[in-house]
Amino acid sequence: MAELQRSLRVWDGVGLAIGSIAGSGMLFLPSLTYAIAGHDVLLSWLGALLLCVPTLLMFTDMVRSVPDGSGIEGFVARGLGPHLAASVPVLFLALFVIGMPAGVLVAGDYLSQATTSPVARLVGALAVLGVALGTNLLGVRTGALVQNVVTWGLLGIGLALIGLTLPRAAGHYAVLQPELGAAGPILGGTAVAFWAFAGFENLTFIAGEFANPRRDFVLAVVLAVAIYGALAIALTANIAGTIPPAELNQLSGVLQLAQTLSPRWLATWAVTVFALALMQVNATSWLWGMSRLLYAAARAGRLPSAFGRLDRHDLPRRAIWTLGAVLAAVTCLFASLPGLLVEALVTASSVFVVLYLLCIVSYVRSERSTGRRIGAFALLVFLLSTLGGVGLRALYPLGVLALSVAAAIVRHRRRLRSSR
Repeated sequence: MAELQRSLRVWDGVGLAIGSIAGSGMLFLPSLTYAIAGHDVLLSWLGALLLCVPTLLMFTDMVRSVPDGSGIEGFVARGLGPHLAASVPVLFLALFVIGMPAGVLVAGDYLSQATTSPVARLVGALAVLGVALGTNLLGVRTGALVQNVVTWGLLGIGLALIGLTLPRAAGHYAVLQPELGAAGPILGGTAVAFWAFAGFENLTFIAGEFANPRRDFVLAVVLAVAIYGALAIALTANIAGTIPPAELNQLSGVLQLAQTLSPRWLATWAVTVFALALMQVNATSWLWGMSRLLYAAARAGRLPSAFGRLDRHDLPRRAIWTLGAVLAAVTCLFASLPGLLVEALVTASSVFVVLYLLCIVSYVRSERSTGRRIGAFALLVFLLSTLGGVGLRALYPLGVLALSVAAAIVRHRRRLRSSR
């Protein structure tokens, strides 16, 4: 039977990892964290990076113990059994089909503002999805090359924005001197900043395509988190040094930062290209990972067998096309019902939390290192508090979890009866 190619190198993985964590959050998280934490915002970013440490250790151990491309599903099966593991692909799909359309529409909003055309919002969103679909259908090596080119182009735009606004911001960096005030704003900023790095677990589904998963996965993710974190912190610093707190829009700080440059139209288009590139690399990486998830789940008999087939180029082409069609349909639905957009973004974050909780509980049950278990437990407490903050939206992932586990139990019982 055909297998996925093991041809990805470390730098291919860096491009895919940055794509996995990149998204619309970079357009507002720098300003939002500053609005919450104020002078102590750098402490919040430091706290978020520290929270990434147990997460990185957990996912690194996961890939080393389950290097076959099944990712989180295979790891949860080791610690919590096959029935709970069967919920992982369903939860990821539940996340993907609402979170990605919402994200590309956020990027489409930037194009709509730049062109002053309402139609451009949907056109831009569908164009991002189309490029992501095409990149995935090019094959592993060519697709990874295209992803790398776009990723480094994205980082180049970000660095240019930082460099051009540096002269004005540098004289006001004193606003970033920590005051060590109340713990609440610092912790609140940390909780928000942490979600800038959500998404690299998607790379666990691609691990089976690394030439050396045990070595290359951890290098790729660490480099991606460091590069992306540095970009986020630099944008936060320039926003703080450029825009007075009374004038700061906490959800569009990057756009405000760009608009301090002249000519204004050029700045507007620069941040529009930045937004579209962010979502393009994000959509490409997630479509890549989710198609491999479908492939692995189908090979394990948990999803229709059609998704477990590779074409002559060793690509899960049917999975890629199916996911692309679903994303396009949901994007059109969200565009016609704007009220769903914010709800979809918040609900998608609650699915992330439930998936992380499953991983952490499985990790604590299977990991023998006391230090790593303590770190995982601290992350568990943080995520439980986050889940409580989303309210009734948590019913979506919890309902998906319950239904998928029930379906797995029913399938297991049917197999037992048929084998007698």
